[in-house]
Amino acid sequence: MNKKTPKRKDNPKKKQHPVSPPITSTQNKKLVWRVSSIDDSSEWGWHKITCPDFLRKIWEKMHNFETMRWVDILGASHHAIPINNIIRPAQKRLEELGHDDKETLVSFHITGKQRIWAIRRKEEAFLLWWDPNHEICPSHLRHT
Repeated sequence: MNKKTPKRKDNPKKKQHPVSPPITSTQNKKLVWRVSSIDDSSEWGWHKITCPDFLRKIWEKMHNFETMRWVDILGASHHAIPINNIIRPAQKRLEELGHDDKETLVSFHITGKQRIWAIRRKEEAFLLWWDPNHEICPSHLRHT
């Protein structure tokens, strides 16, 4: 019996494996501001900001945040806050705006007591409220 075996011209040196692109986390992406969710008619509405305040305090900080990754932003001064930790009137306003399905909001420290509140979706921060007196989630720590 004569067994025939196929012959190869070349032996492959390296076995190939399919490679998929690395999975990237939104924590490593830069923050992107969105304005479609701005609440302009509540007690924390953006309509209460004067132009000089916006240009001097808020715009510069927002510009700096855009250059940062979420992993570098979130921490002691800027953080996600569970909805049940914010004051009841703010929770009620979220319901009125149709955002009561959210579990957390992000609080961005601007200066002293001043905060920007946003809804985070992946790398996007949808601006929501301007909280100049740190009322939405009062801190019991001094100077915050």
